[in-house]
Amino acid sequence: MFTTVIPRDLREAWMCKGFGSSLNGPALQWYTNLPNNSICSFAQLTDTFVEQFANSRKPERDSQHLNTIRQESRESLREYIARFNKEKVSILNLNTETIINAFRNGLHYGSDLYKELTKFPCKNFENVLAKAWTHIR
Repeated sequence: MFTTVIPRDLREAWMCKGFGSSLNGPALQWYTNLPNNSICSFAQLTDTFVEQFANSRKPERDSQHLNTIRQESRESLREYIARFNKEKVSILNLNTETIINAFRNGLHYGSDLYKELTKFPCKNFENVLAKAWTHIR
């Protein structure tokens, strides 16, 4: 790959042209549909892009989201574990105790696993899963 010097007066135009090469899908479609001469600077382009796509981003979830996950009435324990783990990995900086409590509280109230985890609490989530798998077999 080679480098070249871009004259100062053309840098804005190059940045705007290069911006499109970093896009795909709906963002690229939006970019190609911009009317000619509708953007005057790279700053305007980025501001317009953010205005258009800021709401498309999924909101970040926090640890409280785990407390909303409940085992459905006809959901097997295996399915609940899979769904819980899928949600758990999407949340950053989780406290182990929070994970364990949310998992237990989401189980069918009064189930054998719920009773076991309440009576004999685990120190880590791996032990919780190990107990859960014994209830699946």
